[in-house]
Amino acid sequence: MNIINKVTLQILKRNKIRTIVTIIGIILSASMITAVTTSVSSLQNFLLDVAISQDGDWHGAAYNVKKAQIDELEENPDVESYTWLQNIGYAKLEESRNDYMPYLFIGGMDKTFMDVMPVNLIEGRMPESRLEIILPQHLETNGGVKYSIGDELLLDIGSRISDGFELDQSVGYLNGENGGMEETEELVIREQRIFTVVGFYERPSFEPYVGPGYTALTLSDNAGADNYDVYIKVKKIKNIYNFLDANFPENKRETNRDYLIFSGVSDDTGFNKVLYGLAGVLIALIMFGSILLIYNAFSISVSERTKQFGLLSSIGATKRQLLRSVLFEAFILSIIGIPLGILSGIAGIGVTLKLTRNLFMSFLQYNSNVELHLYVSAGAVVAAVLIGFITVLISAYIPARRAVKLSAIDAVRQNNDVKIKAGKVKTSKLTYKLFGFEGMIARKNFKRNKKKYRATVVSLFMSVVLFISASSFCAYLTKGTNSVIDEKEYDIIYTFTPDISEKCSLEELFEELSGVKGVKDSSYAYFEHKNIEVPVNSLSKEYINYRKKIYGENYPYYKSGHEEFSASIYFIDNGSYEKFLNKNSYDKELYLNSDEPLAVIRDFTKHYSSNESKYYTFHILEEEIGEIKLRQIKKIEGYYYNGKYTDDAGETIYFFSSENAENGEEEMKLTFDEATEELNLKIGVVSDEKPFCVDNNFGDTITFMYPYSAISAYTDRNIESVEAILYFKADDHKSVYNKMCSILEEKELPVSRLYDAAENGESMRALVTVVNVFSYGFIILISLIALANVFNTISTNIALRRREFAMLRSIGMTQKGFNKMMNYECLLYGIKGLMYGIPVSFGVTYLIYRSIIEGWETGFFVPWYSVVIAIGSVFAVVFATMIYSMRKIKDDNPIDALRNENI
Repeated sequence: MNIINKVTLQILKRNKIRTIVTIIGIILSASMITAVTTSVSSLQNFLLDVAISQDGDWHGAAYNVKKAQIDELEENPDVESYTWLQNIGYAKLEESRNDYMPYLFIGGMDKTFMDVMPVNLIEGRMPESRLEIILPQHLETNGGVKYSIGDELLLDIGSRISDGFELDQSVGYLNGENGGMEETEELVIREQRIFTVVGFYERPSFEPYVGPGYTALTLSDNAGADNYDVYIKVKKIKNIYNFLDANFPENKRETNRDYLIFSGVSDDTGFNKVLYGLAGVLIALIMFGSILLIYNAFSISVSERTKQFGLLSSIGATKRQLLRSVLFEAFILSIIGIPLGILSGIAGIGVTLKLTRNLFMSFLQYNSNVELHLYVSAGAVVAAVLIGFITVLISAYIPARRAVKLSAIDAVRQNNDVKIKAGKVKTSKLTYKLFGFEGMIARKNFKRNKKKYRATVVSLFMSVVLFISASSFCAYLTKGTNSVIDEKEYDIIYTFTPDISEKCSLEELFEELSGVKGVKDSSYAYFEHKNIEVPVNSLSKEYINYRKKIYGENYPYYKSGHEEFSASIYFIDNGSYEKFLNKNSYDKELYLNSDEPLAVIRDFTKHYSSNESKYYTFHILEEEIGEIKLRQIKKIEGYYYNGKYTDDAGETIYFFSSENAENGEEEMKLTFDEATEELNLKIGVVSDEKPFCVDNNFGDTITFMYPYSAISAYTDRNIESVEAILYFKADDHKSVYNKMCSILEEKELPVSRLYDAAENGESMRALVTVVNVFSYGFIILISLIALANVFNTISTNIALRRREFAMLRSIGMTQKGFNKMMNYECLLYGIKGLMYGIPVSFGVTYLIYRSIIEGWETGFFVPWYSVVIAIGSVFAVVFATMIYSMRKIKDDNPIDALRNENI
C-alpha cells in the first residue's frame, strides 16, 4: 500500500464522524437500490407462481395432436419436458341441469400431468390406473350431478360429430335452437368403460368455459382415440413461438401467456415497450437520487480535505495520486457500505413483504398455497452491487476532480469557495426592508459562497424532481393498469328466467340471496343488445381521430352519415338505480319516475389495436350531445341481419339472409334507408359513472341505462317475461357462492345458473394489487432518499458554518437576528429548489408519458396532488432541518468555534 493510501486510511480513522456519515449515505443508497431490485424479483416471482398455480407449469401447448407427434418430442433437443392429456371422449350426462354442459369429458393423463397442470384435489386421491377417475367439483355445484367416492360409473364414450366434423372442448354445445339457425351435433358412441370414483378436484383452468363437458380425469393407457393435447416446456423459453410453429403447423396452438409475460419473454410488444421504457425511467431516477445523496457526502469530505490536498501537493504528490486517494477512499467505504446496504435492503424488504403478505392474500382472495415471499435472485444482487459501486465512484470522482485542479497555495488557503467580484454581492433594498440587516447578510453570504448554497438548492431540486416524477410514474402505471384490465365490479351472478317464477319470485329470491352473510351489495338487471346507427356529427373528435388513424383520412367515407355501434341497454332494479341517481345528483323525475324516463349513457370505451399492440381509451360521443336521432337495424320477418358492405362510392348495402334457406342462398340487399328505422330511445345525460352491475364498454359499444320499470316502455317485452341477472358483491366470493348453492338446492332451483365471476379474475386482481403496492412502495423509497439528502446537506452545511456563526455572534448578532437570517435562507432555498425542480419534473413526467403511450394511448397529465405535497414538504423539511441544526450549535462557545477548522 502506498503512502497516499495510508494517509487516506488515517484520515478516515481520525475523522470518524464524517466517515460514519458517508458510510451511512452509501448504506442508505445501496439498501434502496437493493430493496427495489429485490422487491421487483420477489413480486415477479410471486406473479409467476400465481400463473403456474392457475394455468400450469408449461410454455406452449398444441391441441388435437397424434401420439406419433408426441413421441417425436422425446428426441427433440429443444424440449426440456412435456406432458399430455388424451382426449378419450364424451359421455352423456342425463341428469345434468346445465343445458349447455350435457356431457362428461374423459381425459387420460400421463404420469406427470398432475404435477405440471393445476389438478387441485379437494377430496380423495389421484387415480392410479385406467379404471379409476376423479371428478370436478363443479359437476355437482354447476351441473347438479352428485357422486360419492367409491361409486362406479358405466359410461358410453364417443365423439361429438357435426356435419361430418369431430368437435372438441373449444366448441360449445350445438343444440339446434334459435329457429334452426344453429347447427346440431350427435354423440357417436365408440366404446364402453367402467370407472371407480376415487376423488374430487377443483374446476380446472384447462377446461374452456364454452366447453360442453365436465372434465373427468383418469390415467391413460393410450387405448382408444388417437387424440391428445400436449403441454411443452422448451430449454430456451423465448423460442417457444417458433418451436410451436415449426413442430405443430397444422394444429391449434397456444402459449401460457401469463407465464411468458412474468418471465419477461412475452411476444406482446406493447407490454415489453411499456415495461422496458418504465424500467429505464425508474433506474435513472434511483441512480440520480443516489448519486446526489452520496455526492454531497463526498463533496463535504473533499471540501474538508482540500487543505490536506494542498499540503500533500506541496511535498510532491501528483494530481493523479490525489485523485486516486479519493477513489481509494470511495472503494474502502464501498466495501463497508455496499454489503451492509444490500443486507439492510434485503432484510427491510423481507420484513415488509412478511408484514404485508396477509394483506396481499386478502386483496387477492386467492385460495392456494401460493404466497408472497422474499425471493433474492442473483441478478437482483449483482445489479444492486454494480449500480451501487458505480454510483459511489461517480459521486466521489466529480468533487475530487474539481479539488485536485486547485493549486497548492489556493488549497492551503481554502479561499477558493469564496470569490468576490465588484458589485456581485450587492443586495436589493427590498431584501433589507423585508428581512432587515440579517436578511441582507444572508443574501450576501449566498452570493459570495455559491458552492455551498448550490449544494443545498440542488438537493432540494433533486428531491422535488424525484418525488413528482415517482408520483407521476405510479399514477400512469396505476391508471394504465386499471384502464387496460377489464375487472368486473361484481363477484357472483345468477340468471333468473320466467320458467322458475312458479317456485320462487324474482323479488323473493333476490331478497334471500342478498341476505347471505358476506354479501356487500346486490342488484338485478335485464339487458338487451342492439345494432344501432349513430350520426357521425354526434361522434367525439377522439373517436373520429382514432378511426382516421385506422382507416385513413377519408373517414367517414360512406354516404349514409352514420356509424354502426353495439348498444347495451340495461334496465336496473329501481332501488339500485335510485341510489345511483342520488349519488350523481340526477333528477329522479326525469330518469326514474316518468312513463318514458330518459337514459343515462356511458360512452367511455376501450379499443385494442392489434396492428400497434396498443390500447386506446376515449369517449365515443361529443361532450354536449344535444338531441341524437338514433336508428336501428329493422327486424324483417323470416330474415336475419348478416352484415353490411360499403363500396368505393360510399354506398352502404345491408345484407339480410333467410332463416329457412340452406347455405344462405336467399339474401336481401337493402340500402341504409330501407334497412334501418328510427330507434325509440330517449337520451338524457352522458356519465362516466355506472352501477356496479353494468359491464365496462369494449370496442364500438355504447351503454344505455334505464330503471327496471321502463322495460315495457322501450322493449317489446313485459317485466314478467324477461330473463333477469342477479348481481352480488361479496367479501369472500367462494364462501358466499357455496352458501348460495345450498339455498338454490333447497328451493330446487337450477344451481348451474349461478356463476362465480370473481374466480376468473384472480390473476388480473393479483396484477392490479402488485402494481398498487409497488407504486406506493416506490414513492416511499424515493421520498426517503430525497429526505435523507436534504437533511444531510443542510445539517452538514450548517455545521461547516460554525466559524461564520461564531464570528457573527462575536460582533453582536442576537438569537432573534439569527432566526430572521435563517428564515430568509429557508425561503430562498425552498423557492429556488421549487423554481428549478417543478419544470424539470414535468419534463421527466413527459418522458414517462412517452413510454406509457407505447402500449396505452392516453392524454398527458401531471398528478397535481404530488406538486402540492412537494411544495408543502420542501418548506416543512427545510425549516425542520434548519431548526434541528441550529439547536445543535446554539450553545457553541464563539472562541472554540473560531479555532476549529473541521466539524
